Amino acid sequence: MAKKNIDNENDNDFDPINNNKLEFEPDNNDRPLTEEEQKKIDLKAKVKELRKKYVGQPIIVTKEGIAKQANILTIAEQTDEFLKCASDPIYFIETYLTVFDQTQGDGGKIVPFKLFDFQKDLIESYQTNKENIANKYRQAGVSTTTCAYIAWLLQFRRNKYVAVIADKLETARDELMSDIIDFIAGCPAYLRQKIGNKESAGHMRYANNSQMKAFAATKLRGPTPTLLFWDETAWTEKGEKFWESAGAAVRNTGGRVIFVSTPNGLDPVFYKTFESARKPLILKSADGKTQPQIQKKSPFVATELWWYNDPRYNVGLEWVKNELKDSEVRLKDNNFSKDQRAKLVADGFSATSPWFENAKAGYNGDNRRLAQEILCSFLGSGDNFISEEFIKRIEDEELRQPLHTEYNDKQMYIFEEPIVGAQYVMALDVASGYANDYSTLNMLKVSDIVENKTYVDNGVTKTKPVKRRISEQVAEYYGKLTPQQLADLAYYYGTRYNNAYCVIDVSGGYGVSTIEALKTFGYQNLHYGEVQHKPTRDRLNVYVKTVERDTINGVKKVDLIPGFMITNNRPIVLQEMERCIRMKDVIIRSVRMTNEFKTFIIVENPTRLADHRRSYHDDDIMGLAIGLYVINCEMNRTTNNNEKIKSMLNAILVINDSGNVRPNEEKHGQAEDYRVHRNNPYATHSWMFKGLDKNRRQ
Repeated sequence: MAKKNIDNENDNDFDPINNNKLEFEPDNNDRPLTEEEQKKIDLKAKVKELRKKYVGQPIIVTKEGIAKQANILTIAEQTDEFLKCASDPIYFIETYLTVFDQTQGDGGKIVPFKLFDFQKDLIESYQTNKENIANKYRQAGVSTTTCAYIAWLLQFRRNKYVAVIADKLETARDELMSDIIDFIAGCPAYLRQKIGNKESAGHMRYANNSQMKAFAATKLRGPTPTLLFWDETAWTEKGEKFWESAGAAVRNTGGRVIFVSTPNGLDPVFYKTFESARKPLILKSADGKTQPQIQKKSPFVATELWWYNDPRYNVGLEWVKNELKDSEVRLKDNNFSKDQRAKLVADGFSATSPWFENAKAGYNGDNRRLAQEILCSFLGSGDNFISEEFIKRIEDEELRQPLHTEYNDKQMYIFEEPIVGAQYVMALDVASGYANDYSTLNMLKVSDIVENKTYVDNGVTKTKPVKRRISEQVAEYYGKLTPQQLADLAYYYGTRYNNAYCVIDVSGGYGVSTIEALKTFGYQNLHYGEVQHKPTRDRLNVYVKTVERDTINGVKKVDLIPGFMITNNRPIVLQEMERCIRMKDVIIRSVRMTNEFKTFIIVENPTRLADHRRSYHDDDIMGLAIGLYVINCEMNRTTNNNEKIKSMLNAILVINDSGNVRPNEEKHGQAEDYRVHRNNPYATHSWMFKGLDKNRRQ
């Protein structure tokens, strides 16, 4: 059998004739080596010998098959090297560049830049595709690989303008751009471009008229770049504002783009771009009949980088399924291919290795950092108030395209037409109509269902019926309306959806005007609540209703006014919304709502609990939250006994039991098809309590 006395390290030796790696795998025939095979083995051994002797110097294999140091090449050999490097960035990087590898030795050391397979794949993608995005784990060497590629580009291509982008100018200039400059400066003179007439700490121009400049991710200045490299994209505050302008400029001139980052939850640029590049968001049709709506696929090409494909970290790699269970399965990774590993992940296996377990222990149970820095997971890596896991579930299972859009601005989404006899709650978050905030309307269909739950009691399996209240988003408005205009909209759709029970946020004062307008129109089915804010109470004093409520000190008379004051209740209102989402007690249909979820984050202020990111909005969320809170908490307070229920309803509702159209209704010209007339004043609200079916009049 042919043999080779060479170790398996990733040496960078090339066949000078075919420009291929000097690798030789013996066959299984018992025969001596051919002359060509022996020549390759001897040449590789010579290269290794020279590298040990001349540490830090590139060792070149010439066309004649001679191994020698780069600094003693002839002019003709230097020209050959220049042409070879210009045509092959991977050859250039592995032959001439060095990096600091902190995984080697006690404190790390400078070593030749040996690219792993996944890094080579990334460079080939940079060469082939105009727009690239890479989701990476920490210490993957991807940013450094990208800097090495840019060094090649600036040296061997004329008239290139590279914009190096980071969250802060100092990072772009003193780290990324500095690495590129060092790579170029470390090359032999026959490869290195001379510095041009414009040089500064943040701007470098070379003799071939190629240049690069460092920027913070705020605004591009100067000429439009031919390549935009944005490092740690997900961690840039207000990055979408930057990309909105910079992306348009680069694309309009045919430029290239590279995004590289570890994940940071469901951020609006990196996550959104990566997910749309990997697979477009599909909105199912609301009626189940029309074709699903597929959002436009991103022009980016997505690359996923996993720690278990990195030779530094996958020593002793194993795959585990059903860990710590009786059905646990463990497989040793016998140098599986990337495709084989991807299939294992798809089948529910997780990767582990001694390095991974040690790294995991170092996070001290901080699963968020583990997701960010090692697992490359968008889910669990952010500070979203609504877990990324639940947002993804909503996107995969619940989102629908509207049946149609209505109103003047086409911002009223109808997901389901009103159903006769169904119960609806309409929640309004009111804005001025002129500032940055939006007015929103969320129509929720409320229904009670009974599920059989199985449990074990003293070793006996039992089944018990459990009642659940499900709220489904069936219509939504999101736009710039004044309080009076929103009242107009609410009157029309509230009437259309079976005289929906209307909950209006009065915290900011705008809701007061909406309530007054609805009262003027004759809409009476409004939620009443306890409001301590004196100016609001004074303004709505004419509508006050007094009811009796049980307290720890006995029965107490309480004044209620129309509206809902969220100010003091914000934490518990938001917690109830999160509970509903987590436990599938609410069904979300609108992509506009999930977009707000992605930028609604936990804050340190305990009186707010969560808030939107700067420059984003939470108007849709707050409307939904108050609606769910009233459905599940406020209304539940009225379910103790029928007499109290009747008393409460009489206090907070004025029912039109005459069956006639009021003058104000005539004035607003509601279509007859959308009017719902009730003979029984309690029938509309019988879903709130048990035992009133006997009071319905058919």
